Amino acid sequence: MNPLSSAVCRLEQRDGGFTIVELMVALAIASVLLLGLAAMFINTSAARTELDKSSRQIESGRYAMQIIADEILHAGYFGALANAPTLPVTVTSLPDPCDFALATIQGSVAIPLQGYLGATSAANLDAGKLGCLDAAAGYKPQTAVLVVKRADTSILAAAPTAGFYNIQTSGCAGDPVRYVLDADTSVANFTLHANTSPGCLPLTGAPAAKIAPVYSRIFYISTCSNASCTAAGHDSTPTLKRIDMTPTAMTAPVALVDGIEDMQFEYGIDTAAADGTPDSYVTTPSFANWSNVMAVRVYILARNVDASPGYTDVKTYVLGAARTFTPTASADLPYRRHIYSETVRLNNPSGRRE
Repeated sequence: MNPLSSAVCRLEQRDGGFTIVELMVALAIASVLLLGLAAMFINTSAARTELDKSSRQIESGRYAMQIIADEILHAGYFGALANAPTLPVTVTSLPDPCDFALATIQGSVAIPLQGYLGATSAANLDAGKLGCLDAAAGYKPQTAVLVVKRADTSILAAAPTAGFYNIQTSGCAGDPVRYVLDADTSVANFTLHANTSPGCLPLTGAPAAKIAPVYSRIFYISTCSNASCTAAGHDSTPTLKRIDMTPTAMTAPVALVDGIEDMQFEYGIDTAAADGTPDSYVTTPSFANWSNVMAVRVYILARNVDASPGYTDVKTYVLGAARTFTPTASADLPYRRHIYSETVRLNNPSGRRE
């Protein structure tokens, strides 16, 4: 055979395709590359998921702190009162925040903020006074409860706001009382005057003072984010909730921020110079000192709403002097957590003393 013809034949055979060995090597290399890409995609997706969980937890913790801090800042605001309301001699213990009777709300405005150290159950909070923290409310054991009383800072109307207790503050020395706090239906009792044009003299010619709704709010941690923690299908996500007082009932719990696992407080007491500056911080003020609370240290423990597979939280979290928390139950371990803390001043009680 012609040598040239043999070379052409060999070239034609080689151009015919890959050998089986070459094909197997190519498939092996491709498989390794695909496995690497798949692993990278899975890891990236998992990291992105954890980042989203952490971002949501940070947002929840900061938002919960903002809600509580804003309420504390406005605690004791009852309009243009130069002096703090006085406590009736008949009130010798903290009023029941779940008691919506008019006499209770009228007698407790001198205590704009009151709190309760965590207990094993809602029934053990202040000898069971907080009846509105029932099973449906889902009080989370060992978490603190905060009660804030204040007037609305944006509503000033000529008539009482329906569905709320209302307050009218006098601006004229000739009025028989400094303020009137009554139900929305007692329109005839709101007779005080404002020191605006044409002035307080004569009093009969002075304009009527504006009226604002009054809030008495209970903030607590619930064991679920649903409206009821006893209804079928409720979840087990710890949630910051609020219950409001009205002239006829306590409202149903309102979920504010989910993923809030614990909340504790330390109260700054002004007793030495009565100058509006805290002299010491305690977790449980005496009854006489609740009207001397001028600041609050707030501690909030937020956790991811969803568990992190493969993660185990064995840290100990210190929530001030009130409590330390270490996850021990197996259901609590696969969650990431973070503590948020802030010292908040009660502007109204402290400002009146300065």
